[in-house]
Amino acid sequence: MKIGIVGTGNMGRILGCAWAVHGHEVFFGARNAQTAVDAAELARANGGVGAQAGSNREAALFGQVIFYSVRDVSPAQVIGDVSALDGKVVIDPNNWPVPEGKFDFAPVAQSLAEKLQTWLPETKVVKCFNTMAQELFEMPVEELRAQEVSAFIASDHAEARDTVAALARDLGLAPVDMGPLRNARIVEPLGDVIRYLILGAGLGPYASLKVDVLQPAETGRFGGRVATAWWARNSATGG
Repeated sequence: MKIGIVGTGNMGRILGCAWAVHGHEVFFGARNAQTAVDAAELARANGGVGAQAGSNREAALFGQVIFYSVRDVSPAQVIGDVSALDGKVVIDPNNWPVPEGKFDFAPVAQSLAEKLQTWLPETKVVKCFNTMAQELFEMPVEELRAQEVSAFIASDHAEARDTVAALARDLGLAPVDMGPLRNARIVEPLGDVIRYLILGAGLGPYASLKVDVLQPAETGRFGGRVATAWWARNSATGG
């Protein structure tokens, strides 16, 4: 897979290096040319022989999949003509900033991912990779895979969700299909939860979120679930 990193910050550098080591062709883009060059050299030093570096626009033109880590900035300001991204999968890994360090977040009326989709109507925006710290990817892939850390994935395009799920597995994560892009409104607050656990609760960058599906209880010793109209309606529709 050809992956363009638009905005080589910490997460873009580390995920790009990890994908390059896994055998993907990765092009690191940045405003500062040396930042992109340093990331590509780091990837090559670790076995990612196909890593390249250049501008954000070059990264956008190169990738079949774009990792867009520039938070809440119109792609037109970052890469110029956005038609370079038409038809491509664009991953949004971003979270809203922590307001004054107080973890006092406003309700999400429109997610960052939905906003990005309005800027890029001809692309397939996918929300993912906003619920873990970069430090997780310093772990060996098999060690991380054994922990079954969840990667929550939302998009209006099922094939794009599948593409990003495969890229998540390459990193050692366990994909969780979160349905349409509107559900980024519940995925982005999960990023707030993990940042609170990491920073506010002091658990550190190796704190993570994962979904476990447990074995059903053998008996309903306390009477089990009493059916309600809401439960029946939403169970029937999958809502």
